[in-house]
Amino acid sequence: MSLITLLQLYPEQLGVSGDGGNVVTLAERARRAGHSVELVSHRPGDEIPAAVPDLVHVGSGPLSTLRAIHSDAQRFAGLLRDWADAGVPIVAIGGGMELLSNGITGEGADLEGLGLFDAVAHRGAKRRANYFRVETTYDGDLLTLFGFEDHATRFELGPTGTPFGIVASGGGNGDGTEGVVRGASFGTQLKGPALPLNPELTDRVLTAALARTGGTYETNALHAKLDEFARQSRLVIEKNLEHVFKAM
Repeated sequence: MSLITLLQLYPEQLGVSGDGGNVVTLAERARRAGHSVELVSHRPGDEIPAAVPDLVHVGSGPLSTLRAIHSDAQRFAGLLRDWADAGVPIVAIGGGMELLSNGITGEGADLEGLGLFDAVAHRGAKRRANYFRVETTYDGDLLTLFGFEDHATRFELGPTGTPFGIVASGGGNGDGTEGVVRGASFGTQLKGPALPLNPELTDRVLTAALARTGGTYETNALHAKLDEFARQSRLVIEKNLEHVFKAM
């Protein structure tokens, strides 16, 4: 079996939506499939990792936090593009996706992005705080994802930007599409956290990560209980898709 190196960028700063649960889920499902996992966290001021990771996770955070980590994060701009083009899955949630775009505008932001995704995040749109259903073909056949979204961003894709999915219920990018994908890497507003709620998506991310180095990933009976917990949670969301939360 393989050793998977999972790099989490700014875990304390970018995790306001429980995004650390995505990292826990990736690690746990990989271990249950028989793989070893090394978790590496990068914090402001840390040295850039010398080795190429197998997976990268960037969670969500408010604009003030994105400003605070911006200068440190710029050191990753070229690396993230190189890693993504080499097949390393980079999973970016909410504000993390915006940070990895070409830039953030509105609400006095005008923040240069890291340029991984060909898109611009326009802050100041009508806030969405609701359950969320998305259809995606990320790394496979059509997959239905459930979670929630809480943001006030219109996410405009550029000429080479490809949406991660199509909105079945919710707001997403603001034009019927959701998020952005670049190879095995993607950004999304899907929270919940997204990966614990959607184990099939998690499995596709792990499959892509291992395929880059010639490894394979298969689920087994040890995943069944996790899958059932997720199924029950998604059923609750599906039954309440029209519910709108009070925005903070």
